[in-house]
Amino acid sequence: MKRLLIAALTALMLICISGCSTTYYEPVFGPDNLPAVIPSEGGTYLVKYKYEFYMTKSTFYYEWECRTIIDGKVVGSENFSYDGNDIYRVNIPSNFDNYPKSITVEASTHVQNGTEDWWGDWTPIASAVQLAR
Repeated sequence: MKRLLIAALTALMLICISGCSTTYYEPVFGPDNLPAVIPSEGGTYLVKYKYEFYMTKSTFYYEWECRTIIDGKVVGSENFSYDGNDIYRVNIPSNFDNYPKSITVEASTHVQNGTEDWWGDWTPIASAVQLAR
């Protein structure tokens, strides 16, 4: 009888542990929507993403940040959290220089739970070259 009780309590504990699951959403970037070559006039371009649904046994909150870098200088940055939006707008100013400029869009995810709070590395998600004038 004692073995049966221990087995039943063990089974109940395993069911409780596996039943305590939390969902989280994480941004996933597919093919970027930046053209390989951007005219010297610049413009506004859209980088699309979607949120992937994950199931976990811990509570996770993922916010993330996206930034635009032109010739090594950060010119735009925006924080995001799960809101159903699926577009990051990249504003490229006109290039009045006599040389082309490199353009990179990067993203970083913020991991925050009961024991951890840190930002991930910046990951390139799109790149292009802007023509000179």
